[in-house]
Amino acid sequence: MAAKVDARALGLTSGIMWSAAVAFLELTAGTEYGERWRLLLADLYPGYSPEPGDLVWGTILGFVDAFILGYLFGRLYNRLAE
Repeated sequence: MAAKVDARALGLTSGIMWSAAVAFLELTAGTEYGERWRLLLADLYPGYSPEPGDLVWGTILGFVDAFILGYLFGRLYNRLAE
């Protein structure tokens, strides 16, 4: 029998990691590389725009998105591992 995964911890870890990545990408958006990511995030998250100053909103959206996906992944893994 496979070990169970703590779905909440996986969700929090995913949320923290992805929101940190979103914040980093927003901070590097002044470069050509970062600007492409900013435009991609604007397509993914409603209400997020490629305007400067959307660091907090993008980070919040990234955390919520990754938390939900990480949590659901943990729950699905536990269910399939039974």
